[in-house]
Formats: sequence, C-alpha cells, structure tokens
Amino acid sequence: MAVVCAAVIYLSAACQQQRAARPATAVDIGDLAFGYTDSTGSKLLMLPQMNNNHISEARAKAMAWAVCSEGREFPIRYLQFQKRIPANSGRQDAHSFADDDGYLSEILQGPAAPADTCMLVPAGYLQAFPISKNDFPKVDRDRRSGEYGQRQAEASIQKRPFDITPFQSLSESARQVVNRIEQEKGRTAKSYWPLSRIGASQEVAAVEFNAMGDSLLGSLVLVEPTRLSFFDMPASLKKGREDGGCWRIDDDCQFRYEAMDIPAVLGEPGRQLVFFTFAGYEGQLIVLFQSRDGKLVEVARNYRPSWAR
Repeated sequence: MAVVCAAVIYLSAACQQQRAARPATAVDIGDLAFGYTDSTGSKLLMLPQMNNNHISEARAKAMAWAVCSEGREFPIRYLQFQKRIPANSGRQDAHSFADDDGYLSEILQGPAAPADTCMLVPAGYLQAFPISKNDFPKVDRDRRSGEYGQRQAEASIQKRPFDITPFQSLSESARQVVNRIEQEKGRTAKSYWPLSRIGASQEVAAVEFNAMGDSLLGSLVLVEPTRLSFFDMPASLKKGREDGGCWRIDDDCQFRYEAMDIPAVLGEPGRQLVFFTFAGYEGQLIVLFQSRDGKLVEVARNYRPSWAR
C-alpha cells in the first residue's frame, strides 16, 4: 500500500537526570519503538515488531521515554509482556487495549492523551535529539482540518467536485516556499498544507502536485532556509481507481492532508528526525524519518490497524 510538535511537559530534576543517564554519542538512531496509550493515558502498549522484526523484551525494558502528540515527553516504566486474548479483533486502539499483545509500560508523571500514538526511546535519546516546539498552534491546525474534512464530506455526498480554493490562502513566505518546491520537483503544486513550524525558518508540510497525465504525486517536505528534504508518495490515477484508493484505501484518489500529523520533530537543523502519522480507514501508518541529502529517509515504520481482521 502506498503511503504515505510540540509543548514539552516539565519534568522533575530526577527525571532530567534519568534522561541524561547515557551519553549522546551512545545513541543509536534506530533504537526506538512505537506504541499506543489506553483510554486513560496512564498505560502504554508497545507494538511488538519494528520494520517487520520482533522487538526483544530486553530492548523493550530499555525504553525510558515516550514521545507523544504535540511533542509531549513522558518517562515510562516497563511492566510486563501482555498476551493477546483469542477473541481479539486485530484492532490496535484504546477499546481493544486490554486484549492486544505487546510490551506493557506505565506512564510516569502523566497522563498522556488517551488513545495516543507515541514513539518510545531509551535514556539519552532525547539528549541527542531534543524535541522542537511546534509553533503552529494545535487549535488552528484542528480548526483547519475539521473544516477541510467537513467540506470534503459535503462534496462527496452531493457528488460535486471538492473546491480546495478556500484552503489556499498563502502568505508571501509560503508562496516563496511553494516556488522553491515547484522548481525542485519540476511540477506545479496543487496544494500546500503546513503540519509543523519550528521557529521562523523551518516547516514540515504536505504538498500535492497537479497531475501529469496518469501520474499523481504527493510529498512530505521539511523546509529549511537553504534546503528542502522530501519523502515522495507517487500514485497512478488509473490503478488507484481500480484498487479503491491511490494513497490509502477509500481515499477517492484525494491526498488526505487532514489525516496526516507530525507528533514531533526532533534533533538539530541538518540532522532532524520527523515523527509522522497518516490515518486511513484501514489503520494508521507510523513512520520516523531522518533528513539526509535532500530526502526524508525512513528510519522506522509501523502500522496500527483500526478495522477488524
């Protein structure tokens, strides 16, 4: 299937010491996992595989921090391996939390948001890759996404084309960014959708380009003053219509900006990590990218199904 931050919680001095327990130089960029919280935000279940490889219990026990939505970070403590019950539906959500299998941890100094997706990292990781604050307010992002989803649903019900014009009011700086993107890709942009802003000079956005014949293209882009880093999501209009979706199942070959989120951006300029989620009808894609030589390169990927199997 084609695919396709941050208010920081203030921690005690003891927890700050725990974070710095291991030197930054000892951190492995791929030494992480993903998980999700229960309905209270007090427990977290680690997905037992990463990049199709099983995560050992020793590695699970080494995870000391959870980075969740809006870049909130929480110390965690390993409890046990939780076994799936036979009647489990296969969903990985808050309602099925007690029925799913995975490494169970408790969230200390929480709670986190209920049913949240988090990235789990060992001690020292956030010292090497500190979390950047998202300067694009969540209330503004939620309002825009809600309006977009509502108008899109109305257009679908009324069987009329969806007009994205109301969502294309760009500032002068955004227009300059779009011009840079168009020049680099050799295609004109249909829509530019900011997801995260880091200060005045950096931004993570989703971009959809105008179709070129049967060729569709959407991209995730990290915008810096002198560099653009892309993760491209190409699609075929013909094949997408035959398969029931171009980027995700049942997406009507529409690039679903409002289903994308950046829970956190970590690291310093030039060596940043982008924590990305993309929700669809069938489940949530979870990816951690690293910016390298003009590309957003996958470091880790996982998936949370949301429908019964």
